Amino acid sequence: MDAGTDPEDTPVHPVRAARPAHSSRPLPRPSRRTAAGVGIAATVIAVAIGTTALIRDPGPTASGPRTVDAITVTGEPPAVLPLSDPEVLALLDRDPDFGALAAPGRRASCLAGLGYPAATRVLGAQPIEVHGRPAILLLLPGDSARTVIALAVAPQCSSADTGLLVNTSVARP
Repeated sequence: MDAGTDPEDTPVHPVRAARPAHSSRPLPRPSRRTAAGVGIAATVIAVAIGTTALIRDPGPTASGPRTVDAITVTGEPPAVLPLSDPEVLALLDRDPDFGALAAPGRRASCLAGLGYPAATRVLGAQPIEVHGRPAILLLLPGDSARTVIALAVAPQCSSADTGLLVNTSVARP
């Protein structure tokens, strides 16, 4: 020890030091055995419940077709064109009435939204009503010379929202 140090400031040997009051003390032996027994019993019970749940027969379950049969559809029925095929084909002999789609830019945007090139030739057009909703009927060339595609779209049809109400093919005689 140095002459300038106080003997009380010297560290106490760790073996001789008393434990702090807040330190954890081991449980007495009988409590350890009881805790181990409770842990083992809980494990055995958990394994028994899990095994029973895995072995138990869950009973019959509904298959795919049964589930599909139970589905009900609500809302409007599919829209149909309010004109007969001869009435639709008669529009081919008249000048198109584009209504709200009279501006070439709006019509091109609508066609693009429907998946057609903006330069697609419209064979006929007429404002109509589909299920009480205003629409514009557009007649476009079909896949062959014997068919015409009839599309009923909302008057505000654009590339962002076509408002497509009816999409059908009409055969030419």
